[in-house]
Amino acid sequence: MRLSTISWVALALACGPVADSEPAREEPSAEPAAEETRVEQVGPRPASWVEARVAEARTRMQDDPAGRLVWESIEAHGGLEAWHAKSTIRFTFDYAPIAQPERRMHTVSSVDFWSSRARQEEVDGDATLGWDGEEAWIAPGPDAFPSPARFWALTPYYFVGMPFVAADSGTRYEQLEDAELDGVTHRVVKLAYGDGVGDAPDDYYVLYLHPETKRLSALRYVVSYPGFFPEGGHSPEKLMRYTDYREVDGLWIAGRLDTSSWDAEAGEVGEVVTNIVVSDVVLGERWEGDLFAKPEGAVVSEIGPRQ
Repeated sequence: MRLSTISWVALALACGPVADSEPAREEPSAEPAAEETRVEQVGPRPASWVEARVAEARTRMQDDPAGRLVWESIEAHGGLEAWHAKSTIRFTFDYAPIAQPERRMHTVSSVDFWSSRARQEEVDGDATLGWDGEEAWIAPGPDAFPSPARFWALTPYYFVGMPFVAADSGTRYEQLEDAELDGVTHRVVKLAYGDGVGDAPDDYYVLYLHPETKRLSALRYVVSYPGFFPEGGHSPEKLMRYTDYREVDGLWIAGRLDTSSWDAEAGEVGEVVTNIVVSDVVLGERWEGDLFAKPEGAVVSEIGPRQ
């Protein structure tokens, strides 16, 4: 999906410039340049950086009817300012395909979403993988994990971070016809991306926004990662329901993201194919900057089915 299933959406949409410096004692009036030297820690950014990023997204999204619907949903989940102010997130992501239990991916993700750097550690195995801002890597090697690191490094974050990540620059919004889901007629917005945005610019997501709460009830998505589809194209659509919402520091995060097949012709939800549990969510931690660095002996992951 971008860097991954939805993964590289996460990375290439990398909300704004790569600004991962420790907040200075005197707050700058704007975000630092991308080439600015990184410092030793990452964590919550200065208020002026947050305000600038939020103001840009608000102006861009509210200038478009479909973008306004997504903005309203973000506000209903706690607001983009509160999200960006946290700057880091850690969570456990338990992805369990029903028909392929051997492909369970159960990891703890640590993500600096200001710069879209990420690290995942397997809960019941010895794999560690991540994205350091320039390369995807995995240790001890590619065979230690069921999915390529370049595909999976940011995928869990992008799902968990919806709808906040839908404010990333590079996102295009299209309002579709209202549609019924689970007996409720939802507002529906499609997210797509410009050419060259991430590894998989053909990714798209269709958000189902509840008409009363404004929260995200579900999304439909495809996987177009070229490592899986070297000749182009994408997987069939699936539908991911967002349920079991919990408040974490004023932000609403779904605790279950169970995914079903989708009959595109009939517009109907099929059987559940993957159970996903999100737990132990922590926002706003401060970490050493080398948390995301490629460990000694790690293998760089390129675009490909098993690299």
